[in-house]
Amino acid sequence: MDLETIKSNLERIAAIGADENGGISRMFGTPFIQEAQGVLKEYFEDCGMKAWVDSAGNVHGVLKSEKPDAREILIGSHYDTVKQGGMFDGLMGVVAGAEVVRELHDKKCSLAKDIHVIATNGEEGNDLGGTFGSRAMTGLLDIESEAYLEKAKVFGFSGEDLKNAVLDTSRADCYLELHIEQGPTLDKYKEQIGIVTGIVGLRRYKVIVHGVSNHAGTTMMEDRDDALTSAAGIILMADELARELGHHFVKTFGVLQVFPGTVATIPNRVEMILEIRNEDQKLMDRFMEIFLQKAKKMAKVDVEPVVAKAPVKCSGRIAEITEKICKEEGIRYRIMPSGATHDGNAMASKVPVGMIFVPSKSGISHSKEEWTDWKDVYTGISVLYKVIQKLESEGKVC
Repeated sequence: MDLETIKSNLERIAAIGADENGGISRMFGTPFIQEAQGVLKEYFEDCGMKAWVDSAGNVHGVLKSEKPDAREILIGSHYDTVKQGGMFDGLMGVVAGAEVVRELHDKKCSLAKDIHVIATNGEEGNDLGGTFGSRAMTGLLDIESEAYLEKAKVFGFSGEDLKNAVLDTSRADCYLELHIEQGPTLDKYKEQIGIVTGIVGLRRYKVIVHGVSNHAGTTMMEDRDDALTSAAGIILMADELARELGHHFVKTFGVLQVFPGTVATIPNRVEMILEIRNEDQKLMDRFMEIFLQKAKKMAKVDVEPVVAKAPVKCSGRIAEITEKICKEEGIRYRIMPSGATHDGNAMASKVPVGMIFVPSKSGISHSKEEWTDWKDVYTGISVLYKVIQKLESEGKVC
């Protein structure tokens, strides 16, 4: 594989939706998505694949084995970005899959399995829900909901489109994805590869803290029931609890609204969104059990579930193969979970999933400052290529 070819193709496609300040806004539902679909289809064809765009906007490319009814290996990532995002998130994995196929095609390798590359649409958060393209392919969209179909129409998708986007995975052995870490760990410890054990589960809760409004000047401190002060204590309690649990457990309060929201009135209500993430469902259950016990002792509190996504375990066998390759090649690696959601969350409902991380400089992502050194990109693609060679040469299901 040629690094300059990898670099030029990644930069060329990343330019779609880029602005003069370096941010990329190739967001779901924008004209840049359709432009990227055409460019990606041509790119996949140039790498030796038969290519097409499905009815949910996912771009597919397949390098066929000469064997009839061959099984297949899926490789994928997303081609959309957040607003003012960076060039590596998602797109690097798409280019990785295409360049692996180019190498196999140019070497005229005799393939035992089809290699199927997928550039997914709408992985980032959007009005139809994140991981839209992969959920469409795995039949996880709520197409029985009239409300959902009405929203889908706004983006040009009919119910029939979403049904037709379901991918036949009956021949698929696994789904592989190379992705930037989007966190600081690999960069901090100067490691080249992250071997992902699983994708964390995610839960969000609406936490409502009640108090009593009164005049901010005439109500003495000892006579107050300030909802915001109580909320602050609850936030600090949750932070301490998450640190005590450890095991990569994270919690975030990212949204907070204060009522009535006037400068001279003591707040009587605070609404905030609590998000927790971890690989272990039982640990998330434990956090919420303790959190509720403590919060209800601190104030009058209501807690309502908003979102729940189960953790995903990655294939142990693919992880073992990746680790063996890293050891043989003298590549510094780390066994680690993914703290971010990926298309693998949906794909794991149908096939075993393997994920490989490369470092993100200073852990920055979802920003124009996002960066991964090209030598790390090349190392990641090289490891992915060797993993695919190993899986492709074996007749086993992953």
